[in-house]
Amino acid sequence: MLAVNTDKKIAIYSLGKTGTTTLIDTLPEDWHTTGEISADFMHTLFPNVFEPGYVDQYNALQYLYSNNYNITVVIRQPWKRYVSGVKEVLQDSLSTLYSDPINEVYATVTDEVLTKSIDRMFYLSEFTRQKDFEFDKDFPYPSDFAIHHNYHIRNWLHTIHEFDATIIDCTNLNDYITNWLGSTPAPRTNVSDPAFIKRLDTCIKNTEIYFYIERYLQSEISTYQNLIR
Repeated sequence: MLAVNTDKKIAIYSLGKTGTTTLIDTLPEDWHTTGEISADFMHTLFPNVFEPGYVDQYNALQYLYSNNYNITVVIRQPWKRYVSGVKEVLQDSLSTLYSDPINEVYATVTDEVLTKSIDRMFYLSEFTRQKDFEFDKDFPYPSDFAIHHNYHIRNWLHTIHEFDATIIDCTNLNDYITNWLGSTPAPRTNVSDPAFIKRLDTCIKNTEIYFYIERYLQSEISTYQNLIR
């Protein structure tokens, strides 16, 4: 998610699963925003810098920062974001077959079946790990999983160290919208059923690949804890 206000020289950034759909719905018309997709509006705002077509949000953020924009980054506790991201992948994988895959399919099965489904999802996304794998170069496991490169799941907090940014935890997003942006928060959208998220949390921890997930998130959790101090 990227939101830009050129008059105030403010940019707000997040990699998703942090409640930023609510933020986008809240911002007035003088903001330029995008969710998961290209920041095409950057070409409109800075035609001499960005070509028409796809504009990477992170590259756009780097440009804004180099031009003295105040940067705010919205983050979330990594394990909670990870669980939410897995739910998103499960949901999207069946979205062409069911109008509500979580409630029509996954919420109706036993925990054992749900756990096996998650294990199978990882198995089908496995590939040989590169030696320079970003989260732990000394990790001996020879494979990685494509799911860990999904927009909603991948580690990303290490990428924001280059910015002198204001950090907002998503649990404080409503306060930020009210007190810093002077707006009334929009109703929450895409809110998950807490009971299913609790089940999913447990089932992920019961997978055969959980040892890898724990190791994968170590650096992200450490970075998160440092950022919110």
